[in-house]
Amino acid sequence: MLGVNTRRRATLRNVVATLAPPDARIERVAALASDAIDGLTPRRRADVGRLLDLLWLPMKAGASARSAALRSFADAPIPQMRAGFAALKRLSLFLAYGESESGQSNPTWSRIGYPGPRSDAHAIGPPLPLATARDGEHVRADVAVIGSGAGGGVIASTLARAGKRVVVLEAGDAFQPRDFTQREITTSQLYLDAGLTATHDVGIAILAGATVGGGTAVNWCTSLMLPERIAREWEKQSGIASLGDELAPHFDAVRARLGVAPAAHHNANNAVILEGARALGVHADASPRNAAADCGDGCGYCAFGCAYGKKHSTAYAFLPDVARNGGALYANARAVRIETNGRRATAVLAQQRVGDDARSLRVHADVVVVAAGSLRTPGILARSGIAHPLLGKRLFLHPVAACVAEFERRIEPWIGPMQTAFSDAYNYRSGNYGAKIEVAPVHPGLAASAVPWCSRVQHAELMERIANVATLFALTRDRDPGSIDLDDEAYVRYRVSRYDGENLLAGLVGAFDIAFASGAARATTLHAKPLEVRRERWTARFRCGFSERLRSIGVAPNRQTLFSAHQMGTAAMGADPKRSVVDPSGRVWGYANVLVADASVFPQSSGVNPMLTIMAMASRIASKHLEQKP
Repeated sequence: MLGVNTRRRATLRNVVATLAPPDARIERVAALASDAIDGLTPRRRADVGRLLDLLWLPMKAGASARSAALRSFADAPIPQMRAGFAALKRLSLFLAYGESESGQSNPTWSRIGYPGPRSDAHAIGPPLPLATARDGEHVRADVAVIGSGAGGGVIASTLARAGKRVVVLEAGDAFQPRDFTQREITTSQLYLDAGLTATHDVGIAILAGATVGGGTAVNWCTSLMLPERIAREWEKQSGIASLGDELAPHFDAVRARLGVAPAAHHNANNAVILEGARALGVHADASPRNAAADCGDGCGYCAFGCAYGKKHSTAYAFLPDVARNGGALYANARAVRIETNGRRATAVLAQQRVGDDARSLRVHADVVVVAAGSLRTPGILARSGIAHPLLGKRLFLHPVAACVAEFERRIEPWIGPMQTAFSDAYNYRSGNYGAKIEVAPVHPGLAASAVPWCSRVQHAELMERIANVATLFALTRDRDPGSIDLDDEAYVRYRVSRYDGENLLAGLVGAFDIAFASGAARATTLHAKPLEVRRERWTARFRCGFSERLRSIGVAPNRQTLFSAHQMGTAAMGADPKRSVVDPSGRVWGYANVLVADASVFPQSSGVNPMLTIMAMASRIASKHLEQKP
């Protein structure tokens, strides 16, 4: 562990000092980085330790030599070197620009024009009731639900309103609206692995909610339905002939409960899509969102939890039904395993963190629902002795590549309602596969971790222009899946395939099209050696050459920064027990009372932001369960 290794700690400090700008709080950032690394799983922590050992001598040199050493790692031909640089760069620069203390700002913010948290946040509505376990306590329930996100929250609500006593176990912490500080550093409390989740080779940074409400508490509010053409494809893949038609009424019910509607207005970041698409004569539309109609100007801080109580997450719209109907919600309660008697679940063993204590809790239930998300559901099932050849397989991530488009006017991508527009102009490039164009709300930490680093000075200068930047990205519907390991390390094994890479890169070129059509002065990729283009050069001939250049670089891990905020598959639903983990009603094959009700059951990727589809699927699974005779 770095906390007791003086040499590694000193090396990490020198890495931070080399990467971060002079006005960053270097000692504080290094300490936070050390703490974050200490919080990793043993194998990941050991990987970082070996990397720091390798960098010990180079990081003892002068500043220019240290910078040269890190640059050599950034675009090295050896994938492990690129992965090491990517991991340290993202962590160091996120903390350099994203860390702050309550009531204080980060010293880098004034330089880049970032306002920091607003002063008008206020909590509304009653707090969500939470339960605390006594060590060794036994609790009785009709239904135990593991997870409180889009799937767990909806199925818990549906069954509670049907008269079932439901107990929800959420591994993450609970936050009321008054607890959300709008500080970017709080992502360490709200996201899986403190926001450090990534594929095994660090090639894709993965954002997954890990709090009460799951991803619905921290996502960007986009509430798109599964396209009918993809629903028909799912039917063919799964063998469930009527799946699309069965989901339709559940989509309607969920949309009504969430109050889904377009935003009242678009901020400058999202307007780029609408303006650029209009100029090109291609598709663009407003995104439906699950935010209150009186959300006002849309603060732009939704990714850190809604401090105004205006986002209709499951914590807001569904989980209150649990307590109202005699159930209970336990936060900080990690499901260790499901206990079974033969082919029937009898209880869930959990551990709840209460301060410094770890308290065991056993929930005896007639039915167990696993809805811990595609990255954690397989491990829970495997720890419980539930085996299937496809468990943990067919993981889809919707890999994302971004275009940083700089304008000669202020965009301020951190202000205003987020992700209110999208374009499908490049989304059906190859049948039902391609890339959707959306924009990301960008705050300093995320921006700094993503944009290319060639030197301390270059990166600082790029960040000084970030207020004029729109952040378009290509969200790729992936055809070719990866997998997740079933042990406690839960390594995500995923590489963007050649087929999916072609669609991703074509979508990235489309993002450049839209950016320049909207008036961007220049646009840059997130490659380790960034490709920057000025508007006057963006001709049809240059575009063709640019596309070829992107293809020649390819999508090898860590050649460019890629992201994923959507994880799907790993316990696929289907009509054939040999080709699916759960049956058409959501039950694990061979187990009468174990259901899965999250994005794990997706037979293929959705091609759209999956929250609404997860909710509709969970509602359908709940209805199927209630229809069954005891």
